[in-house]
Amino acid sequence: MWKTKYKGQGGFTLLELMIVMSIIGILSIVAIPKFNDAIAMANTSKVQTDLQTLNTAITMYTAQNGTYPNDLVRDLSDYIVDIDKLQPPKGDCFLRSGGKVAITDKTYSLDAITRTQALCQSHAFSDFGKKEKSST
Repeated sequence: MWKTKYKGQGGFTLLELMIVMSIIGILSIVAIPKFNDAIAMANTSKVQTDLQTLNTAITMYTAQNGTYPNDLVRDLSDYIVDIDKLQPPKGDCFLRSGGKVAITDKTYSLDAITRTQALCQSHAFSDFGKKEKSST
């Protein structure tokens, strides 16, 4: 702090305040993208876990009934507790092909062609995750 010409009155100069604001700005430029990536990674993990759970239930249903399920919620309710509450997270997720995708679907779906796996926005379990770094 700098001395002022009035006794007992201290304060910060405009330069000191600008330096502090600059430091806060630089820290937020670095921290905010890292925080957003952490949220996207958490969402990705949730989607992967949910799809793996659904795929396991599909396999169990197929083994017991000899046919594939037609509807996730109706047919798999005996295998997953509160399946009607199982929903994709809101926000971004990482895809192995690179980049993020915004999750907009409110429910998971069943592969319309084979009915052998659950999907999130037309993406299978193996599509989600961080892009692997090449070792070259």
